[in-house]
Amino acid sequence: MNRGLPLALLLLAASSPVWAGLAPSDAARFPVPRRDALTFWGHACCYLDVDGYGIVTDPVFQKAFTIERRHIPTPPPASYRSARLVLLSHAHPDHLDATTLSTFPADCVILCPEPSKKYLGKVPQQVRTMRPGDSYAFPGGRVIAVVADHAGGRRSKADRADGRALGYVIETASRTLYYAGDTRFFDGFEAVARDYHPDIALFNLNSHMHSLDAVRAFRATGATTLVPLHFGAYGYFVFPERKRPRDYEEMQEILGPQLALLLPGESLPLPARLESTGRESSENQRLAQENR
Repeated sequence: MNRGLPLALLLLAASSPVWAGLAPSDAARFPVPRRDALTFWGHACCYLDVDGYGIVTDPVFQKAFTIERRHIPTPPPASYRSARLVLLSHAHPDHLDATTLSTFPADCVILCPEPSKKYLGKVPQQVRTMRPGDSYAFPGGRVIAVVADHAGGRRSKADRADGRALGYVIETASRTLYYAGDTRFFDGFEAVARDYHPDIALFNLNSHMHSLDAVRAFRATGATTLVPLHFGAYGYFVFPERKRPRDYEEMQEILGPQLALLLPGESLPLPARLESTGRESSENQRLAQENR
């Protein structure tokens, strides 16, 4: 029997019109996100509300891509009408989808690494390419691009820590979050700890980083809370989506209450924004006005 035949059939199914376009939305499951909270929307997509300012990571709402299909609904556009910033970590199809992005408000700004820009030519939003160390200020904080050890191109497989794939540090007046994107364990986690001191780490737990490597990476960041991502939405055509993060039980045994599990639609409350009094906060406010 030709072993390539099942894969070919799955690829053919993925390209079928039945699976083309965006998955149906569900406002009951995905209402407007809670204010001053981190809300998980499945796979690598989170919505962070910072005093009413919406920041979204890697939104992909397609019915299917390659040999995977979405098994749960998506948030309706009304749920992300307050989104103002989208952070794209790299160009792989489960992290970047122009059709999804076109449903976001036109006054959003999309931040992405250089290899991702070529796939965003038709989106209505402003696109800004980022390199490690670049920052973007928003009212109440800033986002800093940091390096990830991962392939950055659409179909590339070779992992490189050269800025073609990115993670992001999100600094607010009350908390600092670190979205690592897809990455292997590498010394970049220690650099994030040294330079930004994150409180909350958002890790995509997958074949690139899982189990003990994820624990090592989390401890290297110095963060106090780990929110696991990369589950809960997509599965192979003949298998359902993963209901829990990869190696969740093992990590829960090691990390205990430091591991904060969010299922799709659930939120982690964060403290409300504090009043800006320091020079750095004032500078962030000034830069945010210039970014508008």
